Amino acid sequence: MRISQRIVSLAGAGLLTVGLAGCGAAADDTASDAGSGTASDTASDTASEPASAEITQATFVERVGAAQETATTMHIESSYSGALAEAGGMAGGTIPMDVDASDPESPRMSMSMDVEGMELSMILVDKTYYISMGELTQGKYIEATEEELMSDPSMGSFQAMADAPDPKAQLEGFQDAIVSFEESGTDTVGGAEVDLYTLVLDPAKVTGPQVEQLDPEMLDALGEMTVVYALDEADRPARVEVTMTVEGQELVSTSEFSRWGEDLGIEAPPADQIVEQ
Repeated sequence: MRISQRIVSLAGAGLLTVGLAGCGAAADDTASDAGSGTASDTASDTASEPASAEITQATFVERVGAAQETATTMHIESSYSGALAEAGGMAGGTIPMDVDASDPESPRMSMSMDVEGMELSMILVDKTYYISMGELTQGKYIEATEEELMSDPSMGSFQAMADAPDPKAQLEGFQDAIVSFEESGTDTVGGAEVDLYTLVLDPAKVTGPQVEQLDPEMLDALGEMTVVYALDEADRPARVEVTMTVEGQELVSTSEFSRWGEDLGIEAPPADQIVEQ
């Protein structure tokens, strides 16, 4: 699954869905200290207060990063298209993901995906990974720690996709890589009107955690990236579409975000659904 591993690695690095698993407070617990309300209350309050000033290239990273920090949970629906996705068997399907970073030190996540005909799903709870690989795991889950995943090259990509970096730090890594920036109209996502912003990025100038996770050869193979953000009235992403080329093959990632601040009910599978490796 070499091509598919590339897509997974890019997604895990945050280059396909900017801020993929990056909701929630930073390490200093800024969001939790801001008030005593619940995550849902905070998100609702923020959403009810439209941004007062126009977003510019100079303010984009600060505004969007801060908006994501106000909610510690989100649901994402991602899909891939383009020649590289088709070659990797990842075109046409949708990858649902729930993220709960209420506890930044121990985020929770649930996701599923179909890679080259294999149904994969992963749940992360209390720093323990539960992974199902269809028939290979009898439709159940194997249990593994982060150390066990990292020691197995075939499983390391799961750990990469479960990283929950600081959203503002991740966005700041794109600041110096912006080649062009423009407000590009409006659209409708999930029944709500959103504002569109188109950024063209130079991957060679990207800094921060997303680059540190990538093999240098993969980074060298990336062409210019176009990222179209659809932002809601609270400056949070409602949709992010990333178009890039990898060794001459186009890859398009489209991710829609919803359920900001809601209780997603991410729990470990019951004991009878866990099998020995």
